[in-house]
Amino acid sequence: TGNTLVIFTSDNGAPHYIGLDHLNAPYRGWKATFFEGGIRVPCLMRWPAQLPAGKVTAQMGITMDLHATFLRAAGVSLPATKPLDGIDLTPLLTGQPARERTFFWRIDRTNRKQHAIRQGKWKYLNDGNTMDLLFDLEADIGERTNLGYQHPELVKQLKGKLALWEQEMDATEREILVR
Repeated sequence: TGNTLVIFTSDNGAPHYIGLDHLNAPYRGWKATFFEGGIRVPCLMRWPAQLPAGKVTAQMGITMDLHATFLRAAGVSLPATKPLDGIDLTPLLTGQPARERTFFWRIDRTNRKQHAIRQGKWKYLNDGNTMDLLFDLEADIGERTNLGYQHPELVKQLKGKLALWEQEMDATEREILVR
């Protein structure tokens, strides 16, 4: 019906198979990396009763935004006592201007360690403590040119924000229920 929200998306980038890396072009990387090829995914929404057909937004989003968007679609108020990590995307798709957001990622596995932050057009990526990478995604969506040496103060600033986020995440009590 016209009041059904349908979303098509993915939780991460394309897989890495020998000979198929071109599937992520023009992006660098693949699933389980924080290069754009590992985190940039399509998100298509259809909700005739609420969203205008053909609307495209430049708003950055993350899969966690879908939680808040689903609550809105169901008519449920967002919890005031425990804020969600994501935002309701509906207002942005119905006319509100895009807003500046900062995104953080980390993966800490034996075979892959990466930490990243994206703020505006800038993305800082720590690739397993082997190097600091800074990319201007407006000018270099393929993440081919490391600008960290040209912008050491920006690298320092983004690393500081990432470190504060890491501390917040590490201090957060985790509860995992296994049945």
